[in-house]
Amino acid sequence: MATTQTTDKRRNLQVVSDFLVRVKARTSPIPSLEEDNFRMREGFQRFSVDLVEDASPGKSFLEAPAEPPERMDYFASSLQRTQLVGHFYADGQEVPIHYVIVSSIVLERKARVFHAWSHAIKKEYILAPLRFLPDAQELMRDFTGDMPVVLADSGGQELNYTQLRIAAVNRARELKWETRQALVKKWNAEIGVDPNALMILNDSLLHDHNDELSPNIVGFVRMVYVPFVNKEKLANHLVLPEFQRGQVFKIVDPEHPGNTKYSWFLKLRHVSQAGPEYGLMRLEILASSDEDAKRKADDFSYLMVRERFPVTFPAPEWDKLIFPHKLCDQYLNSLVPSSDTIQAFFMRV
Repeated sequence: MATTQTTDKRRNLQVVSDFLVRVKARTSPIPSLEEDNFRMREGFQRFSVDLVEDASPGKSFLEAPAEPPERMDYFASSLQRTQLVGHFYADGQEVPIHYVIVSSIVLERKARVFHAWSHAIKKEYILAPLRFLPDAQELMRDFTGDMPVVLADSGGQELNYTQLRIAAVNRARELKWETRQALVKKWNAEIGVDPNALMILNDSLLHDHNDELSPNIVGFVRMVYVPFVNKEKLANHLVLPEFQRGQVFKIVDPEHPGNTKYSWFLKLRHVSQAGPEYGLMRLEILASSDEDAKRKADDFSYLMVRERFPVTFPAPEWDKLIFPHKLCDQYLNSLVPSSDTIQAFFMRV
């Protein structure tokens, strides 16, 4: 099995190498991922905040007066890896070419044992800005179809090397969302009909349309900074005590008024020597009303506090990473070559 996967990975990298030769590109691989080089926040600045509660409830969710009807049995995560592998010249300017891997998985927990609920979706792409590619239509014909790695347009309208790299990361993010949405759609149809079955999605829901989601999908967001228009309304979330949640608020998209989400911050754990963001995360949900959102905020906060064990140390951001999502990430990373392997391959071609 491992030998087959290694052979497939080499074959896929060879497709990318053939493309570089075809467009007379220079190989220029780097070991880092573009997601680490460019922290993307585009697309979030248009959102605004409306408070549902004036303040935090001020109580611990380590315990609950009654067991909630919902169950956290499904956990989803996605992988996006955008790696610069080469560049060619257009009008005397460098144009980047990227190798992209996106994938998504849903794990089910049954009797404290995890297994893949459905096969992981994994897709691989060569990302390049088609408007600057010579013979773009011919290349699209030759590097699509049943190829293990297919050519896709990275977008970008400006002949600027850095801006084209940023455009590639944004396009890769959209491709990742497509794999995630395919699994979400399948889960909605088969499992989501049970209103008490929860899927905890290791990402934000803000760029998903509400009609593509269901009320039992919960977005788990580890990024504390919220680049919203009126983010100053949420200034007090950094002082939340351990096991407490912040005030519930609406996140409104003025471009799509029907896609309002509800959200709140939750402090999973605390140590006195750590900064204010330690153990702090945010949940996003759909709700039928403000009252429904507040009820779910209480119940889901209690259920999420229970997920703090087993701890995921020493994983990156382990203080706000729950164990099921760590398993998801390990599963997805096992399907793809490392960034060092990719760099080494293109250094020798």
